[in-house]
Amino acid sequence: MKSVVPIVLVASGLMSAAPPKVRQVEVIATDYAFELPHELPPGSTTFHLRNDGKVYHEVAIALLKRGVTIDQLNQAAKEQKPLAPLTDGPVGILFAGPGKRSTTGLATELIAGRQYAVRCAFRDTVTAPRHFEMGMYSVINVRPSKTAPALPRIKADTIVATDYSFRYPRTLSPGRHTLVFRNEGKVQHELNVILPKKGVTFEQMFAVRLSGGNPRALNEEQLGVLVAAAGGAPLGRLDVNLLPGREYRIICLFRDDPKAPPHFELGMYGSIQVTGKPRG
Repeated sequence: MKSVVPIVLVASGLMSAAPPKVRQVEVIATDYAFELPHELPPGSTTFHLRNDGKVYHEVAIALLKRGVTIDQLNQAAKEQKPLAPLTDGPVGILFAGPGKRSTTGLATELIAGRQYAVRCAFRDTVTAPRHFEMGMYSVINVRPSKTAPALPRIKADTIVATDYSFRYPRTLSPGRHTLVFRNEGKVQHELNVILPKKGVTFEQMFAVRLSGGNPRALNEEQLGVLVAAAGGAPLGRLDVNLLPGREYRIICLFRDDPKAPPHFELGMYGSIQVTGKPRG
C-alpha cells in the first residue's frame, strides 16, 4: 500500500507563507449512527470524534477503491474477509468514551472525486453485533475538482515501524504535535497511541490484553491508531495534545497469523515521556 496523496514534511517550525486552510470536521457518534457531512471539498481536513452515545465508539476512516461500495466493505467485514483489497488505504481511527470528545484529530488530504468509508467496528459485548452491523457507518463523497489542492507543510514527529520494533522520539515537549507513521517492515503494522492511567505498567497492560480482559480500564485515553502495510504509510496522521509530565505508550497489536503472538510480545512497544517547556 502506498499513500495516494503526499504531504510535505519540514524539520523546522517554519510554515509556508500561505499554508492551505485546514478544514475541521466534527463526527458525532450516537447509539448507533454517525452524524457528519456526506459531501466535502477536497484538500486538507482534520476529523474529530464526539461521542453523544452511552457506549464506547470509534470512527475508522478509509479510502474506498473506485467502484467499491460501503455495503461491499461491510459484507466483507461480516464474513471476516480481508478488507485491504477493497480500499486504497486506511486514514486512521479515533476513539471516544460515552459523553466524551477525543483530544486527538485525524488529519488527511481528501482526494477529489473519491469516496471514504466511515465505520465503527466495536461490539458492546463479546457476542453482540459490531456497531456497523447496527447501522453505524457512512460514506463521505469528495467533490470533483479541476485543480489540485495545495499540500500542507507539516512539522511532524515520525514514528517508524520495523519487524518488530518502533523507532521514535523518546521525549517530546508538551502541547500539540503531529504524529506520522511509516512502516519499513515486511508485514503490516499499526501505531496505537495510548495515555495510560498513572502507575499502570507495561506488564499490567500486556497481562490484561493476553487474558482477554478490558484494556480500556487501564487507560485514561486511547488517542488513535494509524495502520500501514509493509513498506507503506497511512493516508492520515494524528494531531495530538501531549500533557506535561505524562507518559504515552505506543504499541502494535497485530498478529502475522491467528496462531502467531501479537507484535507487542515480540518487542513492538515503546514509551514517550513528555518533558520540557510547552511547544511555542
